[in-house]
Amino acid sequence: MPEMKFHMLEIDLTSGRKKVVDVTEDVKKYVGGRGLGAKLLWERVPPGADPLAPENILYFGVGPLTGFFGSVVNVSAKSPLTMLRGQSNMNGHFGAELVNAGYNGGLLITGKASHPVYLLIKDKDVEIRDAKHLWGQMSLECQVHLKEELHKDVGDQNFRVASIGPGGENLVRNADIAHDLYHHAARLGMGTVMGSKNLKAIAVRGTSAPAYANPEAIFDMLTRYFQEARLYKVHERRWGHAISMPNRYYKGQEGIKNKQLGWDPICDLSNPLRFEQAYKVWNDSCHGCHVACKVPYMRRDPPLGPVVGELRHDDAGGWNANVMIPGFDTQMYLTPLVDNLGLDNEDISGVVAWAMECYDRGILTRKDLDGIDLTWGNLGAIAKLVGKISRRQGIGDVLAEGLKFAPEKIGRGSKKYAMTYKGVAITSYEPRGSMSEAVGLVVNPCGELHGNRGDPETVMLDSLTTCLFLRPTVSQVFNGFDAWATQMLNATCGWNVTKRDWADLMQRMALMERCYSLREGYVPLRDDGLPDRFFDETIHTKYGQPLKLDRDKFAQERDTWYTARGLTAEGLPKTAELESLGLGFAVPIVEKISKNRY
Repeated sequence: MPEMKFHMLEIDLTSGRKKVVDVTEDVKKYVGGRGLGAKLLWERVPPGADPLAPENILYFGVGPLTGFFGSVVNVSAKSPLTMLRGQSNMNGHFGAELVNAGYNGGLLITGKASHPVYLLIKDKDVEIRDAKHLWGQMSLECQVHLKEELHKDVGDQNFRVASIGPGGENLVRNADIAHDLYHHAARLGMGTVMGSKNLKAIAVRGTSAPAYANPEAIFDMLTRYFQEARLYKVHERRWGHAISMPNRYYKGQEGIKNKQLGWDPICDLSNPLRFEQAYKVWNDSCHGCHVACKVPYMRRDPPLGPVVGELRHDDAGGWNANVMIPGFDTQMYLTPLVDNLGLDNEDISGVVAWAMECYDRGILTRKDLDGIDLTWGNLGAIAKLVGKISRRQGIGDVLAEGLKFAPEKIGRGSKKYAMTYKGVAITSYEPRGSMSEAVGLVVNPCGELHGNRGDPETVMLDSLTTCLFLRPTVSQVFNGFDAWATQMLNATCGWNVTKRDWADLMQRMALMERCYSLREGYVPLRDDGLPDRFFDETIHTKYGQPLKLDRDKFAQERDTWYTARGLTAEGLPKTAELESLGLGFAVPIVEKISKNRY
């Protein structure tokens, strides 16, 4: 059985050079997506580099399963928000189009253009085009405009477009990359890096499928999966991910009033049944997915006029009760506005919640906020503030620095109320509601990202480019995640991945990512923690249950997480394992941290 070959398109925006690179051997070691992105960061970005300098890379990573069992594009760069390893997932159809254009090893962008540009990729034809006429446009406006332009110019209306908005253009540190209207690589400032390269958009169109090693085996596995998985995730097919917010409010697991409360009656206004009956338009699916958990909505009436959007847990939960917005009826105006401005809803909501509490406590004044009355739940005030942030106007220039840098600039004791560590805002999730979730937030070497994003199995999913929400389903259908993934890789690539190989692949990718952040200044025992509020202040659920984290137990659970994944009790990779996995080049960095500790 012939092995599949993998090719990466590399574009240097400084020189305009383009080349196709065979990355088959790298894919064998790092699979693709998030794993290969970490390896490219280590090799291509100098230690200590400024994330906004041309030396940073921007990698759109796909994997062997992209297009038929994966729709995720994992975007990698050094993060301007945390100054550590940056990565973010973007679902939709962009990845499948990139693979069908012939670039199943992904798209690597280096350097910086001298003026605003966009990339046009249609199969083997690759152009760097002027984008001065697109610069300044909102994300949605840019996508629609560019598609219409390419339809007239190239005669093809099927391009998939990824773009940035004003937030990315103005180098707001938590800017995102948008695609297909409501898909986003939102976390950790990937849109900021794209803006720093003067890259407004990427339009891609592919017209041929890859040559898979064993198409018959792939077809059999897909048929089995779709037949047996029909009843899984049915609730998400109806409600989308917004259903998780009201469910979590009752347990004290969702952020309320910048994490000051465990319950408030305002939570009852987030009613998914009312929302469905009044505003739901249809269900939409990412490429090849049977769940269709995207639930677009439409509203025509005031307070802010007609709006179309889609509520996801993290973008909506980051606002909602965390800034005391009265339910989905009001929230639905804010999320698409922030998306269109090109900002990460989840992170910018944490910045605004922090500013709100500072305003409430008198640390920030109305004069400081350029006349904005930033009271809790004030939708108009929030809309004005995020507009200022996206364009770095007035107070927005400070808040655009995110929670790693803005509290230091404001001073006045404001840092105490910034719900962050490593610079990432902690918004949707309330750590006091679950010890395992609290630990899962902090152990990720990229920053406080939910869903145990630092776990090797999750890193592998992001490398395969399979949606995290399908993990339970594939495990049930194929009697284990490992069994499913190894069968799929062998059928797709023509490999012979054994259980030992599989374990090495997962650990290699997770350690490569960890080592990159360690090189850039991450120290687990110092940095894997939470703000004092979660240990010092007790909140209560709707039913009166008190919630507060115990520091000693938290530290114990965190250290247990380390050792369960083959790390030292300090959260560091072991020298022998690094060498056995071909990562010996990282040993000096790890030994230096182990010796100096802080």
